[in-house]
Amino acid sequence: MNEESDFLNKKTLVTGGSRGIGRAVCIELARRGADVAFIYRNRDAEAEANAAQIRALGRQALPLKADLAQASAVGATVERAANELGRLDIMVQAAGAVGAWDETAELAIEKWDRYIAIDLSGAFYAIRAAIPHLRNAGGGAIVAISSIAAQMCQPRNVQGAAAKAGLEAMVRVVAREEARHGIRANAVAIGLTDTDMGRAAFAQWGPATSERVVRAIPLRRIGTPEEVARVVCFLAGPDAAYITGKVLQVDGGQIIAA
Repeated sequence: MNEESDFLNKKTLVTGGSRGIGRAVCIELARRGADVAFIYRNRDAEAEANAAQIRALGRQALPLKADLAQASAVGATVERAANELGRLDIMVQAAGAVGAWDETAELAIEKWDRYIAIDLSGAFYAIRAAIPHLRNAGGGAIVAISSIAAQMCQPRNVQGAAAKAGLEAMVRVVAREEARHGIRANAVAIGLTDTDMGRAAFAQWGPATSERVVRAIPLRRIGTPEEVARVVCFLAGPDAAYITGKVLQVDGGQIIAA
């Protein structure tokens, strides 16, 4: 199928859209012809730069500032996105918090609470708010960014494992519930990727451990946000019309080598 015609004039919403994977998803959707609203929490300059790049591709851009940990703010922001775009065809849940990398016994409660508030509760708020608009559009697609942490049981990442396992379960439930409305729901479980979060992990691990981790990946490198964005667009598009309730790993083989 033609990538551009598949997404031409589609109305899309991306959470965590000002940087990292979310930003790459916004640009890829716009490149393929979609109009893009995206939610971000701070970093206004980055959000405006992303919006400018979307508009340079000839598409409508709508940057929306909100804290995903606040249910009422998320609901109002999703409502605004759907109203200003005219409808909602695709929703991508890409927002995430940077992990603490502490063992369970040492993990501060406030760090746990903040991570779960963004990566699990925030995802629920956004997906829940988007579903009625996707129904009104006659169906659509939800794609959530998860992590191989949900399967790897990696030490010092209990909050990431718990949040992403919960997110993947949420996606499967939504897929079952919304299939009758023509809404598909899938997730992309990423491995190490060149984002702020990936770089924060390397900084905490130190050079020697980071090099060892990368060498253990079968493809011998980390992923890029653009690679993940293309997989997101596959799952959101017509080539994946018969795929729902699935988690697609984009990790360079990291999980099979664990």
